[in-house]
Amino acid sequence: MKVASVKPIGKRPVYDLSVEEVEHYVLENGVVTHNTGIMYSSDNVWIIGRQQDKDGTDLKGYHFIINVEKSRFVKEKSKIPISVSWDGGIERFSGLLDIALLSGHVTKPSQGWYCRVDTETGEEIQPKVRAKDTLKKEFWDPILSDTGFQEFVKTHYMVGHRSMIDQDDLPEELRNDDVGETTA
Repeated sequence: MKVASVKPIGKRPVYDLSVEEVEHYVLENGVVTHNTGIMYSSDNVWIIGRQQDKDGTDLKGYHFIINVEKSRFVKEKSKIPISVSWDGGIERFSGLLDIALLSGHVTKPSQGWYCRVDTETGEEIQPKVRAKDTLKKEFWDPILSDTGFQEFVKTHYMVGHRSMIDQDDLPEELRNDDVGETTA
């Protein structure tokens, strides 16, 4: 079947129809429709996958990947890695290494080794460390306090990370001098 022509008819109400156990069906007038269901009505759809984290044959936890299929807050198709171990719970710094590599705050000078980077000079900050040694507060404190890294994370993951209305466009009585304060 081919579309012969398209004729504008103006604005009309649209209805989301779902039929149990049927992917698509034909309406009375010959129009084929498709179930939209929960995906259209959801604000967020995140699919979680997992891999076992083993030490030899012993299971010590899981590595989860959160795949953002739909969201009003996080960019779709984002992948968020999280590691959880039986003895330590959620790994505090899990997932950050991949983000820091993307942002240029960390480099991989050789297979299995990582270095922090001075973002002003581009030089590697020694010593080189293994991936397991990047899971320490001392490694992450300088990176997490860097406003450039914070901004990178916002622009990489967040939807609408900037204000829709500039403060200069607001009437003076609605402008914020500081967060949480409004001038009168």
